Amino acid sequence: MSTLLLYLGIFAVFFVIGVPIVLSLSLSAIILLYFSDVQVLVFAHQFIKSMDNYSLTAIFFFILAGEIMNSGGMTKRIIAAVSKKLGNIPGGLAMVAGVSAMIFAAINGSAIATAAAIGAIMIPAMQKQKYGSAYSGAVVAAGGVVGPIIPPSIPVILYGSITGAAIPSLFVGGMILGLLITAGHVVLSYIIGKKRGYYVPKSAVKNMGNVIDVEENESKGVIWAIMLPIFIMVTIVAGIFTATEAAAFTVVYAFIISKFVYKELKLEGITQIFERSMKSTGTVMAIVGSASAVAWVLTYNRVPQQVADYLLKFADSQMVFMLIVFILLVIVGMIMDLTPAILILAPIFIAPVTQYGIDPVYFGVIFLAILTTGLITPPVGTLIFTACGMTKKTFSEVSKELIPYTIVTFAVILIAVFVPQIITFLPNLLYQ
Repeated sequence: MSTLLLYLGIFAVFFVIGVPIVLSLSLSAIILLYFSDVQVLVFAHQFIKSMDNYSLTAIFFFILAGEIMNSGGMTKRIIAAVSKKLGNIPGGLAMVAGVSAMIFAAINGSAIATAAAIGAIMIPAMQKQKYGSAYSGAVVAAGGVVGPIIPPSIPVILYGSITGAAIPSLFVGGMILGLLITAGHVVLSYIIGKKRGYYVPKSAVKNMGNVIDVEENESKGVIWAIMLPIFIMVTIVAGIFTATEAAAFTVVYAFIISKFVYKELKLEGITQIFERSMKSTGTVMAIVGSASAVAWVLTYNRVPQQVADYLLKFADSQMVFMLIVFILLVIVGMIMDLTPAILILAPIFIAPVTQYGIDPVYFGVIFLAILTTGLITPPVGTLIFTACGMTKKTFSEVSKELIPYTIVTFAVILIAVFVPQIITFLPNLLYQ
């Protein structure tokens, strides 16, 4: 445990003084190696080796597909279709934002991309109908939190590639939990909307184009957008495609629909789409390399086994262990970005999870869901900063409005902790 505490202490110093996350991870591990009998060159080898993974190719393809969809009109069609069903209910626009975010996340797989795409349309719409600006940002941030949980999730791919847990089973379990979290957010939005008087007047509902910045007829082509996540899920679950193959297909599908059906994708914009996709992928892969190398250093120093032995002293059952993990991951999620947290902590927990006989799919989904909630909790709260940028509200204002959504999210996850069958029933039915 002393090795882990030393590493966390060094990392905390770099993090507090504002060193970029990749350098914080790498420099902390290199300093740790200085006190070991391992040459620093080993760190460089592990850094490069971790990125030489076929499964990680899916990350670029899903990011590219998301960029194409943003440019090709899929986002506004999803919003237009959902708004027709929910627009005039109390809190209806907040519900539209939440449900649209879930659908878009099922195509894109990224929390930040989801929040940015949905927020660009829904935040102005909510502000126009006198929803509070901070609340509008909070709703969009809360909607984005399901992105890393439901398929096709980039964090799920990372977790599966590290731990060996079955990615299709993780996708199915994550889909169930993501649907439940979104349902919880929708109910909460209704309650808040009714209490605060957030609704669209009936006179405006007939022409939602006056409320939301989309054309009235744009909902007609939404079936093409809805079919995509269903197709991805079915092909992966059925074993027809691997996650990487499904990601590549998603790019082709998104291009064809955006260019030839919606006719909104401009060929002159393709260069910028690839440029943004490569920058985003490069950032993710740099974190993957550094965090994976850190995980190797910790494993070399037997930190996973030390953690397992330490937890065994205090947790005399699976449920006590899961509650300890729940509390620990909540704290980690508040102070560390999602990707490095997955890459560093996942290898550490493999040993204790095995010793307690915990279902790896159940643990993986819970693990990812708790860490993902860190995206909407201070002080890091990446999605909070995203919402602040779109609403021009302060971090504290958006954070305050997010409290009810954060509580609901944690409550749903905690229920799943106590009732594992919520997550494991469908994967077990499909794969056993």
